[in-house]
Amino acid sequence: MDLPFKLKERHKYYTLRNWKRRGLIHDDLDSLYNEYIYVTSCDLCGIEFKSALDRKMEHSHETGEFRNFVCHSCNMRKSDVKMKSNNTSGCKCIFKHKSKTSKQGFIWEFKLFNTTIKTSTDFDKLVQFAEQWKKENNYHT
Repeated sequence: MDLPFKLKERHKYYTLRNWKRRGLIHDDLDSLYNEYIYVTSCDLCGIEFKSALDRKMEHSHETGEFRNFVCHSCNMRKSDVKMKSNNTSGCKCIFKHKSKTSKQGFIWEFKLFNTTIKTSTDFDKLVQFAEQWKKENNYHT
C-alpha cells in the first residue's frame, strides 16, 4: 500500500509515539493514524493540504482529547491556543491599529487568515461580533 506524501516506513511508529508523548487521547490511535495520513483537506476551512506538514492534529490542550484534522491557520485560531504577545486587546484575533480617521486615533480590527472580517471603534461590540462569528463558524469547539 502506497502512503501519501511519500511518507517513510517508520512514520507510523514515530507519529504514534509523538502523539502519546504529547498526551493525545483517542480510543483507537491506529485508526486515527490511518485517517490522519489520508486526510486531504482541513475539516474547518476546507483548504486542501499540499504536503504532510500542512496537517495538524487539533486537540484540547487541557484534556488531550482529539477533535479534528486542521490546517495550521485554523489550529492557531482555536480558543485554547496561546494568544500572540503583540495582541493588546486581550481577545483572540482582535487587534488595535492606528487610524487617522477615527477620533480616538485607533480602531479595533477582527482579523482571521490575514483577512479583516470587521473593524470598529467600539471594542465591546466588536468582541460580541467576533464571539458570535466564531460560534457560527465552529471556532469555539
